[in-house]
Amino acid sequence: MQTKFDRLCGRAVLIWCTALALHAQTFPSGSTGLDGDLIVSAPGVTVYSAVPAGGGSVYNFNTIQVAAGSTLKLSGAVFPGPLYFLAQGAVTVAGTIDLSGQTSTQTTSSAQRTVPSIPGAGGYAGGAGILGAIPASAGLGPLGGSAGTCFTKGAGGGFSGNQFLVPLTGGSGGGGDANLSGLGGGAGGGALLIASSVSITVTGTITAAGGNGSGGGAGGGIRLVAPAIAGTGTITAAAGAGNIANCPGSAGVVRLEYFQNTFTGTTGGTFYSATPVNVYAPAPGSQPYITVKSVGGINVPANPTGSFVVPDVLLNATSALTVNIQAVNVPLGTIPTVYFSTENFPDQKITANAGLAGTVASSTTTATVTLKPGFSIGFVTATWSQ
Repeated sequence: MQTKFDRLCGRAVLIWCTALALHAQTFPSGSTGLDGDLIVSAPGVTVYSAVPAGGGSVYNFNTIQVAAGSTLKLSGAVFPGPLYFLAQGAVTVAGTIDLSGQTSTQTTSSAQRTVPSIPGAGGYAGGAGILGAIPASAGLGPLGGSAGTCFTKGAGGGFSGNQFLVPLTGGSGGGGDANLSGLGGGAGGGALLIASSVSITVTGTITAAGGNGSGGGAGGGIRLVAPAIAGTGTITAAAGAGNIANCPGSAGVVRLEYFQNTFTGTTGGTFYSATPVNVYAPAPGSQPYITVKSVGGINVPANPTGSFVVPDVLLNATSALTVNIQAVNVPLGTIPTVYFSTENFPDQKITANAGLAGTVASSTTTATVTLKPGFSIGFVTATWSQ
């Protein structure tokens, strides 16, 4: 409709239209500045783990600066949900903001299974590959790729979000290989909103690409909102590649919202643009969150790594163990599911002993598991209808 209107406008009317647009070129990010400046200048990779002053996943910065040669890593091992970076001032990304899904690696041992790949913050893990009689597993997420259904390779993960990225959504993981190669699925890319009241300039890279694997991980979601967006860099939520050409993940979404656009760089994934309307960041303390607090009486670290090299929890037991689960803003009565993937044994999918009880603001339940010898990596999920 805008194009048709422009064709009907005479010159005098076009001048009036332009004046109206200039008058409206302000947009408040909503940041309070409570979290100060986010400045990443150290060379190499900085794994971000700071908690917002107001809790939850919404950060209120003054400015955001990522220097050239610096990478800000936003990992799903630290942040299970999407992240919202609000800034009062300018945002400049000369280095890299990395929410990409991990590429699945081939195991070097015939007796060890591949580890589920780690997503970007707000994305979902890829599935493990087959190991002998131990079957491959599907990728996690709303559209996780099934195991071994793409010419015996894992199917690619899907992207379940919409073009508006409201709600903000990451990519699902790809499925594992069922054809003896043992290759796991790629993880999904994460989900990030950056909003500025002044400008966003990207001369480096912002990536929420899916990881490569037997089935590729889906790209995630990147939404940038500011009065002006500029730069010559790369903003990508591209799909992860599959082990064969038929098994990639789905493309994610890159969405830029601005009044003035001088960004001449490249984008990956499905691209949308619009003028800003609202940030739609969740209210403090409103997002749902579920986590495992302890296993067998041993507390799980606040920021677990999920590493098969240095365990987050060290247990020495052959009997049943209690898994303590805590949730925030999840409906009472919801029954969580806990998954354990072990390097030398089949996956375990365990339903909690009872539904969540307490208050919506803080509820708990337990599950019971008998772990197999060796390293295990665990995930907890909850599904409910609104």
